[in-house]
Amino acid sequence: MTPRTIRTLAIALAVSLGLNLFLGGMIASAWLAKRQYQARGGEIATLARPFDLRRGFEAVGPQARALAREIRTRHAAPLREAGQEMREARGEIRELLTAEPLDAAALRDALSRMRAASGAAQAQMHAALLEVLQGLSPEDRHRFLRAALQGRAGGGERRVRPGG
Repeated sequence: MTPRTIRTLAIALAVSLGLNLFLGGMIASAWLAKRQYQARGGEIATLARPFDLRRGFEAVGPQARALAREIRTRHAAPLREAGQEMREARGEIRELLTAEPLDAAALRDALSRMRAASGAAQAQMHAALLEVLQGLSPEDRHRFLRAALQGRAGGGERRVRPGG
């Protein structure tokens, strides 16, 4: 085999592995979410469904939207930093996937940095969401959750039980 063929096969294998892991994770997540919430006897709010923050904030008043803007501003810098780290890691991964010879150790490290940056961004987003939800009245919080968890393709509203 020529070096070009080997590189092409390595890239195809890496892409295939990534897609298989992604699809396997989605299937496992759907199965676990369905299994976890079926035992409670009905639909309740879960983040296993699309969660639309913008729609949630449209459902509450201007005072709650102002609070959300203030909280978003406080979390903006760490989110930008994590986003920049993810972009840099993706660029490095792209370069490593096309390099000859394939440096598995460097690729493993770059993928690890990508996961860490992604986790940091997700933790910041969750912290911001928690701050927003804590700042809302119970009525606004339920309106927010009903709207944010509403199906995107006309799937109807998602029931949200107070305290559950």
